Amino acid sequence: MKTFALAAMLLTACGGDDGTMTMIDAPTQNMNKVQAVTCPATADAMVTSSNTSSSYTPASQTVAVNAIVKFVMPSTHNVAPNTLTTTDPGLSVGFGETKCLKFTQAGTFGFFCTAHSFTGTITVQ
Repeated sequence: MKTFALAAMLLTACGGDDGTMTMIDAPTQNMNKVQAVTCPATADAMVTSSNTSSSYTPASQTVAVNAIVKFVMPSTHNVAPNTLTTTDPGLSVGFGETKCLKFTQAGTFGFFCTAHSFTGTITVQ
């Protein structure tokens, strides 16, 4: 049944009988300006927090394009894109998670803790 459904979709999608096809290029890479990467032995910068504070340390960082920033979050805090500032959906680190993020384009990227609303910023030059 799945094969029949797939064949029906392909035949329907072809449409037209003029013998021409329109190709649509699909993106082959993650188009986010902030991308999760494997943590290197030494990151270019680090952002941390602790269970006893309601802030990021440091609250703002300036890094170069293609820099890797290591985020170390305790169980009570996270990192989420701050939609009130210029940001990127790739800027996300879960509660209690350690994650390295690569910033591939210049700009200012805001983030915040969803549980406590404190904010941080990465400026990429």
